[in-house]
Amino acid sequence: MSLVGAGPWRVLVSFRPVESLVREHFGSVIERVPSMAVVVVDGSGDEHLIPLGGLTSHPDPRHTCWEIASITKCLTGTLVAEMSLRGDVGLGDRIGAHVGDEAAARLPATEQQPTLEDLATHRSGLPNLPLSWVLRSRGDDPYSKLTPEMVFDRLGPRTRRPQRPKFRYSNLGMGLLGHLLEEAGGRPYVDLLRDRLLEPLGLSATCVGQCAGGAEVVQGMRKGKPVGPWRFGALAGCGAVRSTPADLVTLARHLLDPPSGPAGDAIRLATEPRRDGSARDMRIGLGWMLRSAPTGEAIWHNGGTLGGSSFLAVDREHSTAIVALGNSGPGLRPPLDAPSWAALDELATR
Repeated sequence: MSLVGAGPWRVLVSFRPVESLVREHFGSVIERVPSMAVVVVDGSGDEHLIPLGGLTSHPDPRHTCWEIASITKCLTGTLVAEMSLRGDVGLGDRIGAHVGDEAAARLPATEQQPTLEDLATHRSGLPNLPLSWVLRSRGDDPYSKLTPEMVFDRLGPRTRRPQRPKFRYSNLGMGLLGHLLEEAGGRPYVDLLRDRLLEPLGLSATCVGQCAGGAEVVQGMRKGKPVGPWRFGALAGCGAVRSTPADLVTLARHLLDPPSGPAGDAIRLATEPRRDGSARDMRIGLGWMLRSAPTGEAIWHNGGTLGGSSFLAVDREHSTAIVALGNSGPGLRPPLDAPSWAALDELATR
């Protein structure tokens, strides 16, 4: 409830409850996504968890485990930011500086190679996935058989930074970035992510390939039938992380107000707009997308697997955030994006 206007003619405006607006906006997708968990942070900082569909009667939906898929890319982008601030890597480093000798020997001249920043902003020129992988990896778990050798074998004389780089979304590029960070850090991606970001930020259940602490996995569904989670094999850096609503809203709060220390500094660097995205209203940071709208700029990303959809966005100007998780994949269109944007935009007008 708020007073609008000035002087004696101020009007008392009553806003509908957050749960009501969430149920309205997400009700249209409940047939496609049978179970959802939506968490909203309103402008006063209050947190609202609304379980929908099959999750409504769950005793503890806040700590259920979900595939977050491509939101993983944001963590990889924030990790490269953290490692650059430490001096482990430089955002301008060419990829040949962080691959083995055999792969480096196949690459073009150093000045022609993509940089780590190019990988993190989807401007490396690499495809989303090589066509041969797409043809070979059809099925319910398409990435599971990919090996690091297969990733590095894709590097060769044609791995060149475009003369006029432009946004080209690439699972391969972000998966490769995860391996380059391993090479630079001398440790597995999962360990670097945990020690440099997840633990400092208090994301205790978030992990590659699973949720820590025994969080119950929400069953993925596809056309009314249960499906297993995706295993991302050698492309962990592009989509292998799983998390809980509780952890993701903690991450959203850190995006709204980055903490002091290396992890918070990395969030600030990773969420700075650096390049143009694929639409007129979109820019991209290191992994994170940034959308410009009449209500303000939002930092966001979404994700999808065969049996899961995810969405996270924050509006720093209005101190609002939304996390949405569902147990059915996107198909031709991400099911959680439109209702999430509608809810976030309505929150900005309160």
